[in-house]
Amino acid sequence: MTSADKQIQVAPKGVTFRLGLIALWLLVISVLPGCFAPDPQQLKTVTGLAMGTSYTVKWLPEETVVDTSFSSRINAVIRAVEDTMSTYMDVSDLSGLNGAEAGVWHRVPASMASLVAQAQSISRTTGGAFDITIGPVVNLWGFGPQPIPETIPSALQLAQLRPLVGYQQIEVQEQPSAIKKANANTIDLSAIAKGYGVDQVAQWLENQGIKHYLVEIGGELRTKGRKPDEQPWRIAIESPAEQARSVFEVVRVEDRAVATSGNYRNYYEQDGVRYSHTIDPQTLAPVRHKLASVTVMADNAARADALATALMVMGEIKALEWAAMHNVPTYFIIWQKDQFVAKSVAGFDKYIEPKH
Repeated sequence: MTSADKQIQVAPKGVTFRLGLIALWLLVISVLPGCFAPDPQQLKTVTGLAMGTSYTVKWLPEETVVDTSFSSRINAVIRAVEDTMSTYMDVSDLSGLNGAEAGVWHRVPASMASLVAQAQSISRTTGGAFDITIGPVVNLWGFGPQPIPETIPSALQLAQLRPLVGYQQIEVQEQPSAIKKANANTIDLSAIAKGYGVDQVAQWLENQGIKHYLVEIGGELRTKGRKPDEQPWRIAIESPAEQARSVFEVVRVEDRAVATSGNYRNYYEQDGVRYSHTIDPQTLAPVRHKLASVTVMADNAARADALATALMVMGEIKALEWAAMHNVPTYFIIWQKDQFVAKSVAGFDKYIEPKH
């Protein structure tokens, strides 16, 4: 295992209000502007809005591939994921499952069964730090469709939701594709669905013969091949500092997926106490550790997306140990003694762009 430490002085944190419900906090990873030179005509780009956020797809056309309809077809791939996995759309397949009877098997699309199976596997390997049944608690704290509460949730309110939280209460089978809930559980795939959408678009591009691309949805991204200048894709990790947005680190990504989770954009304060959007499934309360953000690399974006959330829940000590033990390349930004300290494990440091 290798590690790298970095320190940046910042001003003390003040009182700050949470951003709106659009998932801007997910945009802690961004594609660096200007890194697609020298010939912008070579690189094709599609942008749009979906899944409560924005998406960007860039690819280098192949001579043997006719891509005149790529824009509409990429949008259709993303919309199909949204129509299946969304908790905000009453007509989505997931909303239908959430309103269905407990204790019986319900047929679901194969894509949903597959994603839930992947989520459950990550829940087991992270000891429940990732949990797709936590949605009602997230809403109660004011980080879902419900507004910020005038007072923080009481112990009684949380106790009433406790029986509905626990990934073990969800059973899934893929042949035939079906899901069974032990109770009136509400499944929320928002911490893995954007990454899954990235993977679906990436797979579609590869099916069309595209060998060089970058796909990003709400900050979760995946790359293959290289840019037109034959250099790796360059990705900026945002600084958690509360001043104007700035780049904390630049990484070079090739044939990998990257996702970041952070607590420094989506939070609110009441009576001098900060409450972040990251909810611990064990305590049913916002985490209180010093970990500001986690950036994970993986073979697919769904896994990177979910693991970034799980490691944010764990906190700096446990997360560092888990990532190193499971050989997951991860970059941590931690608040220590009035400054941010960065640590990388499992070989992540080899992706960091050298300073000149």
